Amino acid sequence: MYITPMFIDEITLNIWSGKGGDGIVSWMHEKGRDHAGPGGGDGGKGGDVYLKGVHDIAKLAEYRFNKDFKAEDGGSGLGDCMHGKAGNDITLEFPIGSVITNTETGDFVEILDTEPVFFLKGGWGGYGNDHFKSSTNIRPKESTPGKPAVGGEFFIELKLVVDLGLIGLPNAGKSSL
Repeated sequence: MYITPMFIDEITLNIWSGKGGDGIVSWMHEKGRDHAGPGGGDGGKGGDVYLKGVHDIAKLAEYRFNKDFKAEDGGSGLGDCMHGKAGNDITLEFPIGSVITNTETGDFVEILDTEPVFFLKGGWGGYGNDHFKSSTNIRPKESTPGKPAVGGEFFIELKLVVDLGLIGLPNAGKSSL
């Protein structure tokens, strides 16, 4: 049995970019050297969010039950001056003609073609203690956390453009046509 999808022309979604990974405090370990210096790596960048237009006007029905979307967070830094893993980006597809409005600020983005549009930037990773070493500070014990994710609640509205209009007398059967 085939069930036809419901047509939805407006919906509210929660969309977030990824948080940046935290930098860490770590020390290098080398054979024969007790204090090899700082080795804490920087955190990875959080994932970005992109929007892409599609020609399917029933695409908003797919978001009817799953309303929360978040890009992957960046990984924390690692020892031996290794950076954390960058978070994966996500791409959300909306019908061409959709208007995505931030419910808090009122800022909006219109989807006019099928090219992906950059929407939300992921947070930068924090610095590890290797980033703070200098000639006067050879054993830094500081690191910074990753930048927070960006996003919130967005109202998506599909604006359809009519190619045809009917003109006629009242009760002439225009609606029945």
